[in-house]
Formats: sequence, structure tokens, C-alpha cells
Amino acid sequence: MDSNALINIHRCLILLDTKVSVLQCDSEETKLDELTTRLINGQYAKVIESDVFANQVFQNQKIQNLVTKFISNERCDQADLYTLITGITQLIISNISDINLDASIQQTYCLSLAVLFLQIFVQLNFTGPTLPLLSLKDKLGFIGTLSSKITSDEKYAAQFQRNMLKLLSIEGQQPYNLVDSPLFLALACNILETLQGVQVSLLSPEAAQMNSEEFVQLSCSTSNIISSDCILLASISWWRERALQILQSLYSDYSASLTVICYSLLSKERILPIIDGIGASSIGQALLLTRQLELAKCSLAGNSELKTMESLSRAGDISGIELVLTGCKAKRTKYQHKSIAALTVLAKSKESLLRLQTNDSNLSPQDVKLNDDTFLEKPVFDELGDDEIFKQKGETLKYDDLNDIKRIKIDYTDFSDESSVDFSRKLLPTAKHKADIPNDLNALDPNAQPALAGLDYAQLLSRMEAIKKNTPKGNALVDEELIALVQRVLFSPECSVNWLLFSRALWYRSLLEASKRATVERGVLQLYSLVEELGITSDKTARLFPKSDDDVCFPQEFLNTSIDSRKVLANSIRLRYVYVISAMPKWEMDLQLAHKLTELRLFKSALEIYERLRQWPDAAVCYETTGDKVNARSVIEKAVAEDPDNARAWCILGDVTTNPQYWEKSWELGHYADAKSSLAKYYYKPPKDSGIERDVKKAIDNMYDCLCSNPINFDNWYFYGCMGLEVSNYELASEAFHRALNIDDSSPYAWSNLASALIKLEKFPEAFQALSKAINAGDATKKSWRIWENFLTIAIKLGKWSDVLRASIILLNSDKTSLGSSKLDIPVMEKLIGVLTRDPYDPESLTFFQNSCIDFVCNKVPSVVNNDVRCWKDIAKVNQWRRKPWLVLDNYEKAYRASVNSPKLTLEEDSWNVAVDTCADLIKAYQDLGELPGRFGADDLVCKNWKFKAKSSIRSLISKGKRMWEYTDGYERLQKMKREL
Repeated sequence: MDSNALINIHRCLILLDTKVSVLQCDSEETKLDELTTRLINGQYAKVIESDVFANQVFQNQKIQNLVTKFISNERCDQADLYTLITGITQLIISNISDINLDASIQQTYCLSLAVLFLQIFVQLNFTGPTLPLLSLKDKLGFIGTLSSKITSDEKYAAQFQRNMLKLLSIEGQQPYNLVDSPLFLALACNILETLQGVQVSLLSPEAAQMNSEEFVQLSCSTSNIISSDCILLASISWWRERALQILQSLYSDYSASLTVICYSLLSKERILPIIDGIGASSIGQALLLTRQLELAKCSLAGNSELKTMESLSRAGDISGIELVLTGCKAKRTKYQHKSIAALTVLAKSKESLLRLQTNDSNLSPQDVKLNDDTFLEKPVFDELGDDEIFKQKGETLKYDDLNDIKRIKIDYTDFSDESSVDFSRKLLPTAKHKADIPNDLNALDPNAQPALAGLDYAQLLSRMEAIKKNTPKGNALVDEELIALVQRVLFSPECSVNWLLFSRALWYRSLLEASKRATVERGVLQLYSLVEELGITSDKTARLFPKSDDDVCFPQEFLNTSIDSRKVLANSIRLRYVYVISAMPKWEMDLQLAHKLTELRLFKSALEIYERLRQWPDAAVCYETTGDKVNARSVIEKAVAEDPDNARAWCILGDVTTNPQYWEKSWELGHYADAKSSLAKYYYKPPKDSGIERDVKKAIDNMYDCLCSNPINFDNWYFYGCMGLEVSNYELASEAFHRALNIDDSSPYAWSNLASALIKLEKFPEAFQALSKAINAGDATKKSWRIWENFLTIAIKLGKWSDVLRASIILLNSDKTSLGSSKLDIPVMEKLIGVLTRDPYDPESLTFFQNSCIDFVCNKVPSVVNNDVRCWKDIAKVNQWRRKPWLVLDNYEKAYRASVNSPKLTLEEDSWNVAVDTCADLIKAYQDLGELPGRFGADDLVCKNWKFKAKSSIRSLISKGKRMWEYTDGYERLQKMKREL
């Protein structure tokens, strides 16, 4: 086969679209081009009965004998299953290798088979429509034989399913128990691993015993590689990443190891050959964009905010999409005469991507209408570039709930000064005024925007999910932005949006609408509609809506033996973009519906879903919410009884009962990281009725084990660092907070604690850098003033006076009402005054520091502190330096009044002596400054009647102190000053 034709096959396979390139094969014998076309177009029945796959795989006698032997043992434990799958894989590769074809073609057939298995699995568990597998039992050969045994023996089926899921477990996490036909995914993963030549298989028993770092290293290593074709290896790597991302979505929590492996598999070094040499063509653009979207998907799954933003930013650059969020006027109701402020997203794709667009989106999921007497089905927009809504929302709604966000993210980049507060601004450019909107977008009609390229629709949905995941829940401004993004997809020209992308947009809209009173009914009904069409219970429950046309017609078209290879089936349309947006298994849709019902306090309906899906932990939470703690515990115990090897279930049972033995059991079964985390918190702060003493060292040891199993968890690293500070292990604390900040650099408290550890290690420059990050991270309104105090202390040590001044201003303004003068450090202010006044005063050439310091001392401090004698005297020094004697005298007068009005004046002799000293300073100021030219020049003096004021000040203080302090030294000083005047 011509090498260019083979490259085209792999590129079409990656993009899942035969129309991006002409598939032509020089060799009529192999029919690889036709097989690839049928595979991409969803004609799996025809692919299965193709000559190569029928003879060498499904109907092959060697494989059939292996499966028959396996079934005859009446035993299907985990080790036996692993042996079966690896045996089938080896026979498949061996059989296809015996065909008289080029090695690259042989391996492409093997890759195509892995893709077939993966696509079948994804259709069964993610996208639908339902596959008529029973009708294919004979054609599936060895899989049909295995299926017959499973369907005829319930006990064997349960054992097979349980051990198959164990085989797909990682880091103590097991796929959802109702996964349909996990054998397809296991075969796909193992074939791809074998083709890539990894040193350890994900399915192997050894993998479960390795720590995460060792497993990642060996799983990414390809020393046993069986191919030298760079294009083929790139394609294998790409498809293996997709298989692992699908596996990732089967877990209840993300797997750090799988996330790192996926990053590695999509690295430039691995996949460059499939993109290299294609030039600036539409296909090259589509491949590059697909890679970035899959990287963004991987980052979203791993909760990595920074990597998500980086990938989506690059995706925007590659696609060239013009995108902007802007305010506008809109009518939302049928009888509305005046338009009100609203948000809309304007977007336009580049022509190069639009040329690849196919017109096969003639089917769409059920779009539930509002059918409301008042509200319009869609807003009517006008007057683009209106900033009224930004003003309305900006006055009352700010991103000030960041402490309430659950954040566990992955990031391996250097630290960044940027906060995640404006996350949505970075992913969704904003134009507040019409002049800010790009010309091409300004010309669009917001009520009839043009269709976008499919990958650009996927990009919008990924941006929407990233914003939703990394901004405060329930923030009205964020919800308006999300609705605007979703509307850009839903309000596109009819049948221009791919089925899967349209259904996902409907899903996001429904989740948002179900939280609003005016649209909650439509939102919940739409969720039910999508669950009926895609959910795991779609064929087992009564329906609110009729089946769609593609659900009805698909089985007949799929089994049609004379179907044209160019015919695109409904399953192909649904699968086209499944790998570039976040994977959502069918049961996840049911669960999200149940969660939404729980939020709406419809607990009975939610419990029905949880129990039907056998989600006992969620059912337990639901029972506990209703106050039924007995049932909450019983359902968790039921989960453990059903699967005694479920590490997560044992951990949750430990959480419910606060019994450390259950956490130990969970760790023993699957090295489940959360179990060790719970143990650490248990020993750090044991319950009062536990009868054990607090043991921080034991807590540290358990948290160390937890972090060895899952090193990509911000909260665990943070807790580990806090314990290190508590036991004065500052090296441990420093390392822990460094690792935490590698995951999420937006926590000011992590930066501050890192600085505390570095200060103890006498690494002052590094501590100052960390504190600089702390004061710039997160939300300023939520930041503790203690962070600024630490920053101030280190800045003084390093002589960074501009930073000292900045911190002093922040601390002074931190809480004027409750803190008062407590946050004004007068010795620090005096140091600043010393730095300020060491150079001569020149009003024409004042530096920024001098101006700011003068404003701080002479304006800000007096507005907060008005009863401190020492403070007023320091202010007088600055005004003396500024050569403003009238202000100096005023400062001394205020210092005098502060001392005379002190409540301790007649109680404590020290206060009396301070008042006497202040009076003496005032008298001297009258004498030195009273005759000087005043503020207004001419004959004006600073204080013309200074002698009278001086005598009055002395007489006033004498009268206040006569009764208590008549015979003291201070009283005699006053009498002497009076006589001298």
C-alpha cells in the first residue's frame, strides 16, 4: 500500500470522518480502505464479517478453543480473566501477522480491531443508540460464545462482571458496577498496550501492587515495541489515550496515574508523525485542534485549571475562532415592550474548518419547549455592545466565594502570579462596548448567527465546562455567561450541530435552568428526556417521551447486509466528537438527574434512581439528609456485602461509622488513597468517644502513604504541610506546600504557610517570594490580614521599603471599624519615616514611594488613628520635613489633646508624665513655629497668639492634675514652664 494512503487512513481514523480525505488503496486484496470507511461510518456488523476479522479473529478456531477452555473451567477469577484476555490478544496479533501483507498494514488491522472494540464499548455505555448484539451473536464468534454462557448462568455472569471490573481497577478505584460489556474495553486496552509494547499492562496483577510513579513510568515505557512505523505508533498512542480517557470516566473519582499517562500519550514527541508534513491544510488544523481539545478534556478530568486554560487557549489559536461575550438588549417575554440587559456570545468559525464540515446532522435529540404563556422560547436580541448588564452584575456579584469551591487540580508548570478569579474572562473574551467587538462579529445578527465547525462547537462546550468547574457555584453572573455559551450552540441554524454536541448543550442548559424558578419545569423535563434517550435505564422504565427516529430505525440499518459503505449511520454521528468533549457515561446522566432532584428536595424520586443504579453511597447520603441514619448505614453495609473487595465501599463505611478498621481494610484491599487520608485525620483529631490520644506522628505517616498512592491532591498535601509545621518539621512542611502549590497556585494560605516554613529554615528571599505570591493569589476580600503581617515582617528584614509601605497601607485599611489602631505598627511607620526623610524634600521631584508614604502618614493614618500621642509626633516629623510649620503645630496640638483626654491621666503616673512631656513639646513648638510665616503668606503667621495658647495649655493640664499629681516632678515642671512664659 502507498505510504500516503496509509497515512490518510490513520488521519481519517483519528478524526472519525471519511470526508476529510480520499481513502484509496493500491491493493485490492486488503480492502483496508473499505474496512476503515465502514468502521468510521458505524457499520460494525459489516466490519465484523469482513474477511480478515472473520477468519483471523471472531471465527478463528484457536481463539474459539481458548474461550471454550476458559468457560469449561467454570471459574473466572481475576487471574484467569487476565490470562484469557492476553491470550486472545496474542492470538489476534499472531493470526493477523500470518497474513501475507506488509507489517504496517497488518498492524493497522490490529489497531482497527482495537478501535472497533472501543467504539462498540463507547456506544453501549455512552452515546447509544442500543446495539442489537443478540442478532450478532453468531458473527461475533468467540464473544458470542462467552455471551451465551453469561446470559444462561446468572451466578457465572455476576462473577464474570465483578472480576472484569476488578481487572479494570486502578489505585483502589473500580469502574461502575453496571458497566455494559467491559470485555470490549479490556480487549481494546490490551491490544493497544501490546501494539505499543508497554512494560506493564494496566490489567496485569503486578500493576495493582506498584506505587503510582512506578506504574506510570512502566506504562509509558515502550521498550517491547513491535513496530517501527512512526505514523502507526502515533496513531496507536492517540487511540490508547482515548481508551484510557474512557476508562477514567468509569471511576467515581479521577485517577492521577491515568491523567499523567494520557498527557504522555498525547505529547508532541509521540503524535508528531501523524501531523508532521501535512502543512497548513484544513486536515492538519483539525488534527492539531483535536489534540488540544483532548488535552483539555484530560485536564478537566484531572481537575487541572491551568492546563485546561492553556489547552483551550491554544485550541482557540489553532482554530482561529472569533469569539466574544458581550452585553446587549433583549426581550425575554411575549408581551415585553422594552428590551432589558442580557448577555450573548458571538462566534464565527474560520472557513478552513468549515470546509471539513459534513451535513449529516439531520437528527437531533428531543428539545423540550417551554410552552409558557409568558416566556419566549428564545430571547430576541438587539443593540449589541450594551454594558448595562456588566454594571448591574458587577455592583452586586463578585467572585468572592472561592473558598467554597472544591479544587483538586493537576499542574506541572512553574508557579504563576495569575489568580483563577477571572478564569471565565480568560476563556471567554469580553467586549463591554460595541467598539470592542471585532468587525467580523459586529456584522453578525445575534438572532441568526452562522453555523460553526463541529470542533468549534466542541470547543465552546469545553470552555463552558471549564468555566463551570472552576468558578463559584450559584454566581448569577457566571450562570448568565454559561447560558449565553450554551445558547450559541442551541440557537445555531437547524440541523447544523452534531447530535452529541447538541444533546450535551441541552444537558448543560437543563442543569442551569433547573435551578431557576421560571424554567425549573422545562429543565427537569429535559433532563428526563435525555436520560430516557441515553441513560442506563432507558429500556427498563416507563417513558415520558417517545423514542427518537434514529433509535427506531438504527437496528434495521445496522444489520442491513447490503448497506453501502458510504452510508453514515446514526451511531457514527453520535460518536464523531465523543473523544473531544468530557465523557459522560449513561449512568452519570441518571446520577446527575438524581443529584438535581436531591437539590430540589425531591428525595423519594432521587432515592429511586440511586437504588435502581445500586449507588449505595449516594443513597446513604440521601437517607442521612432526610434524617434516616439507620438506612444510611445499612445501604453502605449492603454495598460491602455485595462486593467485599470494593475498597471504596469499605472506606465510605469507615467514614459513616468512624471506625479505623474499615479504613485499614480499604487500604489493604486496594491501596485506596482516601482511606489513608481519613485515617490521618482520625489520628490528628480523634473523636472524643474513641478513647485514643491525639497522635500527629501517626497522622503524618498515614498521610504519607495516602500521598504515595495519589500524589495529585491539593487538600492532602496542604494538610500534610500543616502537620509538618505543627511538629516543627519545616523541611517536610516546605516540600508539602511546594507540592500543593504545583497543583493549585491560587491558595494564599498555602503560599503563606510555605513562607512560614521557609522563614524557620532562614530562607528569607524565598519566603518573601512566597509571601508575594500569597498576597496576589485568591480573592483579596477573603485574605487574612496575618498574611500581610508576615509579608511586612520579611519585607523589613530584606529592606524592601516599597513593599513595607504597601503592606502597611493594606493592614491599616483591613478593618477600620473593628481593628482600629491595632493594625498600625508604629515602629514600622517610624522606619518608613526615617527612609522618607533621609533625603531633602523637593516637591517638584518626589518619587512614587515618597508620594505614597506622605499620603500614608499624613492622610491615611490620621483617618484611622486619632488618639495616639506617639503617632501624632511622628506625623509632625514628616510635616517638619515638608517645611509646613502650620501642620507641624497642628500635629503637636492633637498630640497634646490625645494625652490630656486619656482616661488614664488621673490614674497612672506614666500617663501623667507623657502628658507633661507632650505639653512641653507643644510649648516648644509654639515658641519655635508661632512667629513663622503662615500657610497663606503675606503678613499671615503660623500662630499669632501662640503665647496665650501656650499658657492656656499649661493651665489646663495643671488644673487636671492638681488633685492627683500636685507634688510630683511632672507637676513642678509645669509650674516652671508657666513661670518662664
